[in-house]
Amino acid sequence: MKTNHHLPQPQYGVQLIFNETARSRLLCSATCSQNPSCRIFDYDSSSRRCRLFEADLTNGAIIATASQTSIVGSAILSASLYASMYNQSCSACQENRYQTCSSTTNTCQCPGNSYWNGSMCPLQLFENANCSQIDACRSDLNLGCIINSYGGFTQCLR
Repeated sequence: MKTNHHLPQPQYGVQLIFNETARSRLLCSATCSQNPSCRIFDYDSSSRRCRLFEADLTNGAIIATASQTSIVGSAILSASLYASMYNQSCSACQENRYQTCSSTTNTCQCPGNSYWNGSMCPLQLFENANCSQIDACRSDLNLGCIINSYGGFTQCLR
């Protein structure tokens, strides 16, 4: 996890997945690490507020803040965290935050609201975002990656 003095600004309210108090920044960070959906957290030491977000820089932003008591942390993701276990037997991804065991295929797959792009599991995209494959859009929000008249994927739409 990487930290700095900024605030996350998710694009959509659905991206806030946890908003509780925590005794320390370390415990807030640990809570994020234990939640496979968490990509960004913020912690304010004066209020002890810990917020976890299912957001990253593709579907949210980090904004500067004057507060010296607030800090943001983010999960650092790389293809090496995914490639060795994707589509492998479930024993390869037990107790792993980056991939989950699919009960239908009995293989390691991307967790909810993310998709396999050939090298890792980025978060699925929201409405009007540019997309390049069928499963890149938030299906829980009834979005699909629409095919244009040339047969190429273009945009996440309803």
